Amino acid sequence: MLSTMYGSKTFSKSGTITLPHKWREQFGLVPGRLAELVYQNNCIYIKRAVKDSTHNKRYVSEKGTVHIPKELREEMGMAHQSPYYLIVNETDNCFMISREK
Repeated sequence: MLSTMYGSKTFSKSGTITLPHKWREQFGLVPGRLAELVYQNNCIYIKRAVKDSTHNKRYVSEKGTVHIPKELREEMGMAHQSPYYLIVNETDNCFMISREK
């Protein structure tokens, strides 16, 4: 898997994160498109939504942000100001949020 650690950040109070522009465009996560959020293997995967999926979906904002639903943050054990890693997974064309250890 070709992946890049983009950086360590903390969750905002609203649970919104900014996706890096370079990969956002490459992965088809442009403003106005739906992103699919999947909690799996202690990570939240953010990828372009597919039509018949039943996973959480959120729109990508004009600024390239995506809101991570509270239930996913809680399932991951994340709260306001919790540190996390944003990982760019170019093999699967998605972003991954992993808990900082």
